[in-house]
Amino acid sequence: DLPRVRSAIESRGFRTFALLDQMREMKINFLIMNVFITALGLIALVVATLGIINTMVMAVLERYREIGLMKAIGADHRDIRNIFLAEAALIGFAGGLSGLALGWAVSRIVNHILNAYMMGQGIPYVDYFHYPLWLCLGSLTFSVALSLLAGVYPARRAARVDPVEALRHE
Repeated sequence: DLPRVRSAIESRGFRTFALLDQMREMKINFLIMNVFITALGLIALVVATLGIINTMVMAVLERYREIGLMKAIGADHRDIRNIFLAEAALIGFAGGLSGLALGWAVSRIVNHILNAYMMGQGIPYVDYFHYPLWLCLGSLTFSVALSLLAGVYPARRAARVDPVEALRHE
């Protein structure tokens, strides 16, 4: 009945304030923050994907003769492609583990600082950050999948190397 009560009070010339109004404003502020953080995250994912593609393309160029030698002694397109996809997956796994470790360390520091301030205000200790196992495993899976997706082009490029041309390459 908040709208009805509010209009009755305001019709008598009083101003009103309800916690519901403040909650509505807080929801809008959190929505804006979520959009901003999501945009930053997407930019970081695009940059990471381009970095993986660049790293893998450079690996193909640096090992051009090695790829030619592998093909000359019997490796087929699938073998070469799988080698580079495995490297991309390892890069993604290492990046995912590093990101989790860095995120956990930063959240521990922030949690400590927040609790030191809050305890000074008489508020008991609260663990503000939580890392459930499903979230950690999901983020690792996502980072490996994204790396594999980024590694498809360099792996296909490596698989198409002509062995004769690669062995002549200096």
